[in-house]
Amino acid sequence: MKDENIGKQVLVVEDDMIVFKIISSVLNKYGFNAVSASNGREALEYLKKSSVDAIILDLNLPDIHGIEILKIIRNHPVHNSVAILVVTSSNDKMEEILSLEVGADDYIVKPFHHRELIARLNAILRRTKTLGNRSNIIIFDDIKINIEKRLVKKGDKLIKLSFKEFEILLLLTSNPGKVISREAMLNKIGGLRYVPDTRTIDMHISAIRKKLGDTERIKKYIDTITGVGYRFRDICIDNKVAT
Repeated sequence: MKDENIGKQVLVVEDDMIVFKIISSVLNKYGFNAVSASNGREALEYLKKSSVDAIILDLNLPDIHGIEILKIIRNHPVHNSVAILVVTSSNDKMEEILSLEVGADDYIVKPFHHRELIARLNAILRRTKTLGNRSNIIIFDDIKINIEKRLVKKGDKLIKLSFKEFEILLLLTSNPGKVISREAMLNKIGGLRYVPDTRTIDMHISAIRKKLGDTERIKKYIDTITGVGYRFRDICIDNKVAT
């Protein structure tokens, strides 16, 4: 069992360092690599930069309640399929039900036996591996992208994009918060030929921005990174981290 877990990264979101050290020690014993976040914002900041195989989430965090963290992660295009085990000291049955309803894969109450923790964690990792991604839909604030049907909506309004515009938007939203160079866009999206003087990508970005409602003064969705490329703002996480 330990060999199967080697290399798997688990984000432990726990404000009590003594509890974190205990959980971390158990995870390491069974081959996992544990990383810590002492509050909700720290966890969300970590997820902006890195991916993990599983999250062990305490609900009673000092800044953002664990239920809100669950909602943010399950609506995130990159992390929505990550395995999440909720750990809490509460015996409130309604809290357990709500956690499972908004996206927890399992729920365990402190104190617990270390073998139960590992057994539950391995079980949800097997399930999430079998299920794969939970959805073909990407949601950012009021923007909803249906990948399978190639539809984009802003609120209730259908946004009409060309084939190339959809591919570019999909590439950006599949990598929220990350800068995508013009060259990388052209390498990953078939059918576009890169000629620097024509600013092909720039014209497509301009059209996408206009259709999404971005303006020169207020860019809510797509940032220009001068001399490099573009970045789709990680709205799901940025809004919570900034508050």
